[in-house]
Amino acid sequence: MGVALEQFFIFVGLLVCLVYLVKCVRFSRCIFRHFWKVLPKSFLKSMGQWAVITGAGDGIGKAYSFELARQGLNVVLISRTLNKLQAMATEIECTTGSSVKIIQADFTKDNIYDYIGEKLKGLDIGILVNNVGMLPNLLPEPLPRYTR
Repeated sequence: MGVALEQFFIFVGLLVCLVYLVKCVRFSRCIFRHFWKVLPKSFLKSMGQWAVITGAGDGIGKAYSFELARQGLNVVLISRTLNKLQAMATEIECTTGSSVKIIQADFTKDNIYDYIGEKLKGLDIGILVNNVGMLPNLLPEPLPRYTR
């Protein structure tokens, strides 16, 4: 009798644990809805046909450029060095088939924003990857020279 009763309680305990596990999974699906769904292929394009990537010449910006082009977006590459931009544009167009526009701009200058705005006018931009790397000038004015 004791063994049968013990097995009955083990079975009931496992059943209760299973019920609460199912409840936890359902609750987490309600809370974290975006983790449970796979994004459709057209999701990125639904925001716009073009992605703008600043600092696209190297590193993370370059990786973003290739990945967004692989996802079917056309890309606008913005960087300081025209040679790198031209080489990347050719490579992206050949490997992904996406359209590429390049804009040479140095973000340390203040007068570039109107130029960039003119180049981007008329494009259906859905994504901006602001990846440009700049260090601010820590000294707002030159230090005075001290002499003894």
